[in-house]
Amino acid sequence: MAARELFAVFATVIAIMVGTASTQTMTQRPKLNPRPIIGILAQEPSRKMVKALNGSDYTMYIAASYVKFFESGGARVVPILINQNEKYYRNIVNSVNGLVFPGGSASITNSSGYGRAGRVLYDLVLEAAERGTQIPLMTICLGFEMLMLLEADNTRPLVPCKAQDRSDPLYMRPGWNESQLFKEAPGDVIHTLRTTNSTSNFHKYCVIEEVFYGLGLNDSYNILSTSYDDNDLEYISTVEHHSLPIYGFQWHPEKNLFEWGYDSIPHTRDAIRSSQYVVNLFVDKVRLNHQKFATEEEELNSLIYNYKPIYIKRLYRSSFEQCYFF
Repeated sequence: MAARELFAVFATVIAIMVGTASTQTMTQRPKLNPRPIIGILAQEPSRKMVKALNGSDYTMYIAASYVKFFESGGARVVPILINQNEKYYRNIVNSVNGLVFPGGSASITNSSGYGRAGRVLYDLVLEAAERGTQIPLMTICLGFEMLMLLEADNTRPLVPCKAQDRSDPLYMRPGWNESQLFKEAPGDVIHTLRTTNSTSNFHKYCVIEEVFYGLGLNDSYNILSTSYDDNDLEYISTVEHHSLPIYGFQWHPEKNLFEWGYDSIPHTRDAIRSSQYVVNLFVDKVRLNHQKFATEEEELNSLIYNYKPIYIKRLYRSSFEQCYFF
C-alpha cells in the first residue's frame, strides 16, 4: 500500500475514533436549560423600611442585589410572594428552575409570611426530589437560618453572635474539596475565600457545631466551612445537602458585587470573582432543571421585569442600595 493511501486509511480511522468519542461525550452531557428562571422569596419590610416609605401600602420586598446577582449568572427572576395559599406555592415550585431564600430581618418562624412560605416551599422541594425532580435551593444569611430551622423541624438552632458589618475568610472543613460547591472551584477562588476577608457578614445569630450535631442536622447536611464573630465564637458559615443541590450561606456573596452601603463589604477583584464563581455554579445547577410555566403569558406576568426597584439608600441608611416592593 502506498504511503499516501496508508495515511488516508490512518486518518479515516482517527476521524472515526474522534467522532465516536465526541458522540459519547455529547450523550453523556446532560441537556441544559438555556432560559433558567429562579424564584426569590419576598419578606415583610423592616420597621425602618416602613417608616422610610412613609405610609405606603407595600407589604413585602426583595433586595435588588439578589435579583442582580442571579441575573448576572444568566438567569431570570420571579418574585415569590408571601401570604399566599399552597396552590400558589406549588405552582411556583413546578414552574421555576431554582429557588432562593434571601437574607433580611423577618422572622423565620410561622409568625411571619416569610417563615410560613419558607416551610411550604422547602417541603415542596423535598417532595419534588422524592419524585426525581431536583430544584436547586440557595439560602443566604436569614435564609440559611430558616433552612436550619426547617430541617430541625422547627426546633430553634440559633445562638446569639456578633457578626454584623464585617468581612472574613472561610475556614474550610475536611471534605470541602469533594463538595458540590467547591470541588471544581479554581485554585485562586479557594485561595481568596480561605486567606482573605472576602465574605460579607451581617448577622446577629449563628448556628454552632454543638447545636448542629445535637439536632441531627448532619443527617442531611455537611459543614463545608466555619467563620468567627467579634468575640471569636466559631460558627457554621457554609453547608450543603448530602445529595441534593441545596446550599446554605451564612455570608452574603451577592453584596460583594452590588451593595455599597458599608465599608466592610469586600469589593476587591478577587472577592468579586469568588462571588461570581458562587452564582455561576448555582445557575449551572439550575440549568439542569427543565420545568417551565404553563403558558408564555403566565411566565411574562410572573417575571421581576414587571416591577421597578426603589433607591432605598436615599431614604435611610441600609445595607441595601435598592429594593423591589410589592
